[in-house]
Amino acid sequence: MPDADLRAFLQFVREQCPQEYVRLEREVSPRWELAAIVAKLEGALRAPLIECARVTGTDLPVLTNVCASLSRIARSMGRTERELEEMLAGAYDRPIPPRLWSGAATAPVRQQVVQGDAVDLSRLPQMRYTEVETAAYLTAAAVVARDPDSDVLNVSYHRLMISGRNTTGIFMAPGGHLDAIHRKHAALGTDTPVAAFIGAHPLWSLGSLAAGGLELDEFGIIGALLGAPLEVVPGIVDARLRVPARAEIALEGRICHDRSVDEGPFGEYAGYAMPRAEQPVFEVAVMSQRDRPLFQDIVAGRMEHLTMTGVALRAHLERSLRRAYPDAILELYLPAPMTLFVKLDKSQLGGREVRELMRAVLTAQLYLKRIVCFDPDVELRSLQRTDLVVVPDQPGTGLDPSELDGKTTKWGLDATAKPDLDHYAPRNRVPQQVLDRIDLREILQR
Repeated sequence: MPDADLRAFLQFVREQCPQEYVRLEREVSPRWELAAIVAKLEGALRAPLIECARVTGTDLPVLTNVCASLSRIARSMGRTERELEEMLAGAYDRPIPPRLWSGAATAPVRQQVVQGDAVDLSRLPQMRYTEVETAAYLTAAAVVARDPDSDVLNVSYHRLMISGRNTTGIFMAPGGHLDAIHRKHAALGTDTPVAAFIGAHPLWSLGSLAAGGLELDEFGIIGALLGAPLEVVPGIVDARLRVPARAEIALEGRICHDRSVDEGPFGEYAGYAMPRAEQPVFEVAVMSQRDRPLFQDIVAGRMEHLTMTGVALRAHLERSLRRAYPDAILELYLPAPMTLFVKLDKSQLGGREVRELMRAVLTAQLYLKRIVCFDPDVELRSLQRTDLVVVPDQPGTGLDPSELDGKTTKWGLDATAKPDLDHYAPRNRVPQQVLDRIDLREILQR
């Protein structure tokens, strides 16, 4: 699939999966309305690719839910969902480096180029998703940066809060790859050159989310998924960077080492709002795009966001765990953000303890907080979201085979609402009055 891009995937969904495609011809507000449409559809157990032809305040059509269905992505490749998962896990061992587009100026992403004072981020859709946000965000921007020590290129997704004509705040997870690269540049007293691209084929997105060490080249993972080199062009601001030649939009510039902006709050993927905090400024010097570009959007905390992060993390875990415990691991499942369920055969652990496996996973994975291991007879995907209370060393009946010296461990599950929600981070919520205006019959009409 060497020429795969967002437009090719959109055409596939329109023609081959019409029941999973919604095109809205009426004008849609970027302030909460698209998020409300996605939320209502999810409430009806639907996650179609949505194309908004007219969005208030911009000439650009908006696409969302592009990666909301792994099955849909797999079908576009002529694969099953499980085959795609296996491809993701295997891509680490057979990366295919990117290839330079012949004649960079002729690449689709360079069809229109503006620089300096002509850069104006207000031309882009000014998207908001939850009640807490006080500024517009770009949520589907994959950021390319170069490690100054190794010259390896890193690709990763980061939320960008539009803060001015040519500036955004950028959130970089502490300990993440871009954060590490930025800290290296800052230690040298220099800014971090970056190029962010918007409008990606789903395989580009899944490859960009590949988990691994700082030496991992995500462009190589993307090539492995495509089965051919990803065609790229050199950066304009920094020619050592690379941008997919068929991306819809590219923003190039620098992450400042000595400038910050008050960023947030923002409703993140875990379903809760992250608080306001100082974050570095991304200053955009060059904006290039295709003719009549498509603007890709991700509604944070919804199906697409969870699918993208979960699939990439699961692929990395499957590869690493099956290498370490080849006969013991039976199934992996990520039921919620930062949570991993493992079905395993303890008899195949080679004398090692289950807690050793759990400790190894938790210490190695930035985006995992909880891990639960189950016996082979448990159906991982049928478990409900609950709170667990464990009470060890309780008197037993003498009839329980798990008792040791007359003592046993008891547990309870709390599935009730918490009495004082004010002490918790606020849940991601679209304003109710916007949600109430959404009529699914109108959205889904054919």
